[in-house]
Amino acid sequence: MMTMEERADLFRRTMDAVWNRGDLDACDELFAAHCMFHDPTFPIDGVAGFKEFVRDLRTAQADLHMDFHEVVAGGDMTAYRFTCGGTASKEFRGLPATGKSYVMTGMGMSKWEDDRIVEDWSVYDMLGGLQQLGLIPERITHETSA
Repeated sequence: MMTMEERADLFRRTMDAVWNRGDLDACDELFAAHCMFHDPTFPIDGVAGFKEFVRDLRTAQADLHMDFHEVVAGGDMTAYRFTCGGTASKEFRGLPATGKSYVMTGMGMSKWEDDRIVEDWSVYDMLGGLQQLGLIPERITHETSA
């Protein structure tokens, strides 16, 4: 059984390999085959779906980069905070290529069984990202009648 530090280190190394180098095989080192992913915006169906999501996003945003600032492990959970960014140079799951760049922040939590993650939840600033890409207005105003 891994220590908390070993879990945090494995998480950080694997996520860097997956997101920043496109090493999708590294997912098999971190996630259990039956892992469930909870993403607020895009449905992800298991580890194969996560690999497809990463591959699609890296194809649409060739300069995609993700930094994991904190990874904290305790009990059977790992919490993490991240920043990611890229340029929307190609369409991604219905979002058009705008040629604009964005930076967005997010957080997540992963549940472990033995030495693999079995469930992962993430939340991120999709509104801010879409505003930076020019896909929705930067500021939504409401006019009132007098």
